[in-house]
Amino acid sequence: MDLEHMLKELEKTAEKLQDKELPLDEAVRLYEDGVGLIRACMDNLAESKGKIEVIRGELDAMLAQDKGE
Repeated sequence: MDLEHMLKELEKTAEKLQDKELPLDEAVRLYEDGVGLIRACMDNLAESKGKIEVIRGELDAMLAQDKGE
């Protein structure tokens, strides 16, 4: 699931949790689902950050090599 989809699902979950008529068991389940979505979003962002750092390192190496020539 991509980040945008997870964020939309998290939004839906938060909206459902605002329902004052929501039974406690359902609220707890939705809360758990929300925490799982947050964890997945954070993992996705960390993975993207790692990819960006690798690409940036490659770019820095290329630029340093160009300056040395």
